[in-house]
Amino acid sequence: MINQQQLWDAHAAKHYDTPGEGMFSADVLAPTVAVLAELAQGGPAVEFAIGTGRVAIPLSEAGVPVSGIELSMR
Repeated sequence: MINQQQLWDAHAAKHYDTPGEGMFSADVLAPTVAVLAELAQGGPAVEFAIGTGRVAIPLSEAGVPVSGIELSMR
């Protein structure tokens, strides 16, 4: 069985964030943030597995107070 430290090692951390590309592209994030902001109805949001803040940061910038929980330790 693989544990979190094996799955999210230094290599994964170094190559996970790809600002502006793939799941980090504005084409993906903008509609996601718009839907989540609408669902929040002016209230706060909690993101589980918040990671690097890929969704939480732009959601916060859209005016939604965001808290997050993350398991990874790297």
